[in-house]
Amino acid sequence: MNLTRNQIIIIGVVVILIFFTILMFVFFRQNSGGGGGEQIELTFWGIESQQNFQSVFDSYTLFRPEVRIDYRQINVDSYESNLINALAANRGPDILMFHNTWLPKHFDKIVAADESQISLSTFRQMFPTVAEQDLILNNTIYSLPLYIDTLAFLYNKDAFDANAIALPPTQWYEFQNLIPRLKIKNQANQITHSAAAIGGSEKSINQATDLLNLLMLQFKSPIIDQQYSQADFGDQGLEAFNFYLQFANPASPFYTWNDNFQYSIDAFSQRTVDMIFNYAEAIPQIQAKNPFLNIGISQMLQFNPYKPIDYANYWGLAVSNKSQSPAWAWDFILFITTNSEGSLGYLENSGHPPALRTLINEYINNPDLGVFAQQALTARSWYQPNSKTIKQIFSGMIESVLDGRLTSNKALEQAENEINELLR
Repeated sequence: MNLTRNQIIIIGVVVILIFFTILMFVFFRQNSGGGGGEQIELTFWGIESQQNFQSVFDSYTLFRPEVRIDYRQINVDSYESNLINALAANRGPDILMFHNTWLPKHFDKIVAADESQISLSTFRQMFPTVAEQDLILNNTIYSLPLYIDTLAFLYNKDAFDANAIALPPTQWYEFQNLIPRLKIKNQANQITHSAAAIGGSEKSINQATDLLNLLMLQFKSPIIDQQYSQADFGDQGLEAFNFYLQFANPASPFYTWNDNFQYSIDAFSQRTVDMIFNYAEAIPQIQAKNPFLNIGISQMLQFNPYKPIDYANYWGLAVSNKSQSPAWAWDFILFITTNSEGSLGYLENSGHPPALRTLINEYINNPDLGVFAQQALTARSWYQPNSKTIKQIFSGMIESVLDGRLTSNKALEQAENEINELLR
């Protein structure tokens, strides 16, 4: 059949229109997730490398192709201030990393989870008690934990072997008995090699105030009343404080530390102290300083090993109250925190211990993270109106006694007054 010139032109135009229609269909399908709906973009701010989350982002995109995650890493030292300023200027993220101590101070900046997405009973089944203490307020879920790290006992295995110490201590009295065996003094009775980094302030000991917090809980100090209205360390708090201070008291038989000593992380790395207390997150930092250090990891010391009390430090995820898509933001948080596969992808990249009970059970025999995972089940917390300021208050309390300005009783009383100011 012979076609006229006009017919050929018309057919050509039709073919071109069909071709462009197909291209546009493919384009919109790819950018709307295949469902023809609007593309959802969620901004996510955190303190960790994007690499830690990338496998989860990829998995979530396959699960929810209509959603795209835009991640921004911010230095941990400026993260909180940047976040507060951004939210105040209505330009904050949809999803944010949320520290486990932040709820009293920042609950008004985030959106609680809808009960249709996760109920209180489901939360309790999935996560340890400490997560409920930290991330739930008035039976409302404000955040879900990404992981749970806990304070543990770290020691120099080579030093223990050299001093015929076959097993690490598990109770505080056993730890005290090790101090004379590991401490070294010179002829002037000065400590040249410390047994343990304990008793000092944040000036010389990494996580000093967390360790004191733990002792307060182990001694059963009320710390703060049940109405969150009044600080009250009680007699137990004073006992805990004095127990901590004895290790930096030259008159004590267990004296082993001084606030003028080298910073604990560096001292442990350089083998000038044999025992420290820290989190799993500190181990890569120590190994980077000294790859040849033979680090032993053991459970946190207890007074009652049958009723252990541990201390946690971790980050969760929350949804900003400035988010235009809070339901989608919570959908992603649930995917990474309550889904074993999603959570495992993040944990393997970040090296953190798990928060999900199902994964804790799998990690318990892990040689590197088993101790930290198990202790998540026995970790406890207390209501801190402003955790950053409280860290400063606790460290200042320690310093005021060590430099002779105050007695431990007066220092504790002053700290109570300063915390009460935060509660007003």
